[in-house]
Amino acid sequence: MADDSNATRDARVFFRPRPQFRPFEWIPCEGLDPSLHHRASFLNDARDVVQGAHLLVQLLQWDEERHDAASSDPAPVFDACQRSSLQRFGAVSLGLLHARIEEQCETMRE
Repeated sequence: MADDSNATRDARVFFRPRPQFRPFEWIPCEGLDPSLHHRASFLNDARDVVQGAHLLVQLLQWDEERHDAASSDPAPVFDACQRSSLQRFGAVSLGLLHARIEEQCETMRE
């Protein structure tokens, strides 16, 4: 009889529903009509890109100012290769966002 209770307990553990991953959204898209869903999705992406690019530029500027202000010439947080990579990342992200904005503008004009 002990084997039956262990089997039941093991079955409950095995069949426990797993939480589903739900991506973060500034504007919940669930239940919106297709047009509003598309717009909300775009705004969610745009907000993330703009906030990330803004933070990246601030961080790079802070690192440069910290390096320039130090009398003992501390090593920068980012080396030249990392700085270049982060700057390209910011430029490409903003370029992609710009293209999506232009696409949205064209759609609104039609």
